Amino acid sequence: MKRVAVIASLVVIACTRTPPLTSAAPPNILLITIDTLRADRVGRGLTPSIDRLAVRGTRFTNARATVPLTLPSHVSIMTGELPPQSGVRVNGAGGLAAGHPTIARVLKDGGYRTGAFVGAYVLDKRFGLADGFDLYDDRVERDPSGAVILEAERRGDAVVNAALAWLPSSDPRPFFAWVHLYDPHAPYDPPAKYLARAKNIPYDGEVAFADAQVGRVLDWLTSSGLESRTVIAIAGDHGEGLGDHGELTHGMLAYDSTLRVPLVITVPGAVAATVGEAVSLVDLAGTLAELAHRPRPATMHAQSLMRAPIGERDVYAETDYPRAAGWHSLRVLVADRWKLIASSEPELYDLRVDPGETRNVASDRSPWLAGLSTRLREIESAPGAPPSSAGASVPTDVAERLRALGYVSGGSSTDVRDDRAPNPARHLAAWNAFERDLSRLAAGDARRALPGLIRLARAFPDSPLFQSTYARALKDTGRVTEAFDIYKRLVARWPRNADLYHDLAVVAAAAGLPKEAARAEQAALALEPSNAAAANGLGLLHIESGRTSDAAAAFEQAVKLDPSNATFWTNLGNARRAEGNAAAAEQAYRKALELNPRHADAANGIGVLLVQAHRAGEAIPFFERALAGSPRFAEARLNLGIAYQESGNSDRAAEQYRRVLEVAPPRSREYQAASALLNK
Repeated sequence: MKRVAVIASLVVIACTRTPPLTSAAPPNILLITIDTLRADRVGRGLTPSIDRLAVRGTRFTNARATVPLTLPSHVSIMTGELPPQSGVRVNGAGGLAAGHPTIARVLKDGGYRTGAFVGAYVLDKRFGLADGFDLYDDRVERDPSGAVILEAERRGDAVVNAALAWLPSSDPRPFFAWVHLYDPHAPYDPPAKYLARAKNIPYDGEVAFADAQVGRVLDWLTSSGLESRTVIAIAGDHGEGLGDHGELTHGMLAYDSTLRVPLVITVPGAVAATVGEAVSLVDLAGTLAELAHRPRPATMHAQSLMRAPIGERDVYAETDYPRAAGWHSLRVLVADRWKLIASSEPELYDLRVDPGETRNVASDRSPWLAGLSTRLREIESAPGAPPSSAGASVPTDVAERLRALGYVSGGSSTDVRDDRAPNPARHLAAWNAFERDLSRLAAGDARRALPGLIRLARAFPDSPLFQSTYARALKDTGRVTEAFDIYKRLVARWPRNADLYHDLAVVAAAAGLPKEAARAEQAALALEPSNAAAANGLGLLHIESGRTSDAAAAFEQAVKLDPSNATFWTNLGNARRAEGNAAAAEQAYRKALELNPRHADAANGIGVLLVQAHRAGEAIPFFERALAGSPRFAEARLNLGIAYQESGNSDRAAEQYRRVLEVAPPRSREYQAASALLNK
């Protein structure tokens, strides 16, 4: 068997699959990554845009992701590094550190203009992939009313709209554009047209919709005359379980349903080809650098995808996601016909006769098992490999947004030792139940989530993930005291977990224990100074206790840590307004509206400032803006009435006061004020 090449070498193979590009000038490069795209969904009528590209490009039928999770997979795609070398192994726990050059940096330094357009928060610039991009468009509109799904994902048509606004340019430099489409990721909710096209299979409908967005970009290349000067690479970042091996989504297991992905590369002037040998997405960055005539950094994997013959390669993959639940991580090595999944119970599959990975032959093939296991250890212990990010702390604000995408945080909540942890395949039914109830909880349906979470908490008493999620559901169903007691026990058992302290603070505040809540937020910040959610929570507690200056300082810390959070900027505006600093308040509100033009609280805040400055007529459009997206926002409705009254329009004012009475609870401040103003 071939020995694994852990450290990349610059061996030049004489025989090339593709001829030189027709021009000496470096080509444009378009990279499209499609989240959660199974290899078996391409070429069966759902993806005409990708299919037409595959007809004239090089199609890799045996390509694999390095990790079945979005962030670490994309880190491998963009850096050419395996997870043990990059240190990025899960979503949200840290990110790519400085000193890991990306393909964007290589191309920018080579004279390219560079733009990235991503479809989900999980690839936000804070996770390290923005280096080398002139523009890193990660705008994901946040809904202040609490619809967290909108906060975390941007539809593919909006992503492509942004890309098509940037691509046309008078700049003579070649471009490198990365377009990331998140649509096939759960939850599956395709537009009706694409659902019908996919025979009412929601996942397939999302795939069809994503492919249509690919087609829009390809059509632009054709109409602009740039197709003949552009290298195009399209890849899935990982697959989706869809019930294979019992896995509904991805991340928890390491079978080919979630690791195998479509990969197509077209090069101007190249002959179409199909490659059946095993390859990895980790080779993509180095291949693109080669096609752009740029030298590869020493850290970038050196096996080109465009040189023939490919030959036998060791393909590495892994997932540390099971550690979030206290279960064993998985390590994978594919070598020729064999696939090893290493865990507390190793699995070995002969892919030539068992491509569905249904018969574990580990006990029958001990020499192969030993050899592959040795090679896996070599990759894991390669020189320069940083510690795994799986044990890194996940800031609570990050964890909250990842939950909106259906992910739990990467592993900060567990201190489990892999050598005594169970294989996650043993507990997949429990995990599927947890994912279902986590989705219900994220959608605001805590009552339906609670029974299943109770069962999981009882079955796994040593899992802080299941215990804390159960406590969240108790809090959301009004059983605050029970939730508070659980969190007190959890922080006593795991005293270095900042996430648990923040959750304790939220529950303590709901239980009417502001001092306890403040102490918990301060403990979270002491453990994790980068925790923006804890800083924001502390600011809210200070506001409620009348400590406006302390609140403003906490909110300043929050926006410094998470400058793209419109709600944090709005809270800062409220604190500055309470201090009497109208100029600073307006600046914060306007920053919030710049980030999210539909942010009702920020628009309402500017309106209040204008009324207080005796500019009621100018305030009216801001209150109307607040109400446009939140028509039951009683405070903005009351303020609109006051603005009309201050402007001399008593009839319109009375109309707004009456509407306040329709939407506000009778004992609320807004109801009482509207009633008094009507009876004046």
